[in-house]
Amino acid sequence: MLIPYSVKSLGGDILRRCIVLFLVCLTTGIALLAQREPVLKQIDLPHPYYFREMYLPQLTSGPSAAAWTADGKSLIYSMAVTLWKQALQSSEAEQITAGAGYDYQPDCSPDGRWVIYSSYANDAIELWALDLQTRKTQKLTSEGAVNVEPRFSPDGKRVAFVSTTYNRRFHIFIGDFHDGKLSNVQRLTGETRSTLPRYYYSQFDHEISPTWSRDSSEITFISNRNHIYGTGGFWSVKAEPGAEAHEIHYEETTWKGRPDLSPDGKRIVRSCPSRRRKRLPMGARRYGEVPCPQQRPEEHLLPSGCRRSDLGAPRAWL
Repeated sequence: MLIPYSVKSLGGDILRRCIVLFLVCLTTGIALLAQREPVLKQIDLPHPYYFREMYLPQLTSGPSAAAWTADGKSLIYSMAVTLWKQALQSSEAEQITAGAGYDYQPDCSPDGRWVIYSSYANDAIELWALDLQTRKTQKLTSEGAVNVEPRFSPDGKRVAFVSTTYNRRFHIFIGDFHDGKLSNVQRLTGETRSTLPRYYYSQFDHEISPTWSRDSSEITFISNRNHIYGTGGFWSVKAEPGAEAHEIHYEETTWKGRPDLSPDGKRIVRSCPSRRRKRLPMGARRYGEVPCPQQRPEEHLLPSGCRRSDLGAPRAWL
């Protein structure tokens, strides 16, 4: 079938215009991407999709980041941008925060009165405190940084947390807590530049996921110091700025390792990315391996030291 020349010319003209329009849109899109500011520019790390998706708090429709109350009878967790409290024997949960931010990562004080948590608002993640008696909230940090993973010391006098306040990288800070206020905040861990050929992680070592010893004198955390792959091994340091940290165990962790100590201080529970688990008494330097149950739910330590399953990633004992 012969097509009139005028029709073929019209088709060719339309095709040329479509190609030109496509190239204009592509060029504009690339320019806009180049001008777009990164999400949470307070963090100076390569490959931001890793820590954004695997470490920073995420908006969920179901419960996450569960924490025990001091009496071990209830859980406080994050769900749908607010915090909720639920008794173990109840099928109903009570909403306990309703601020303008997205509330995550609660931790309860040993006296049962306070809950500290991270809240995202105005392109920053700040720490807040909730008084369970009055239900009033107080802002603990206001530097416009990213502050996450707040943890009360067992004596209730101090708080450890991770912040990008110093050089926009993840380091551990500690501060005094009294009557809903945080004071005397100091950076606990130093900043070390590594010579290792890292690709997915910064040349500067990071420190994340702090947890206190039972006597409130030391902090166990995860750091990639001296390692290329993974978010790092398990380190311990005196809860004093300038103290020297030492590695107590290494495995290639993910961003969600988050260790926790048993009340007797002899064991650590943490997220287990593999199907093997390792177990050791605290202070030991030899590690025995035992099978890690497949797809074991995340476990948080009860104040009594017993274990109960909770939603989340697999965990295993050290």
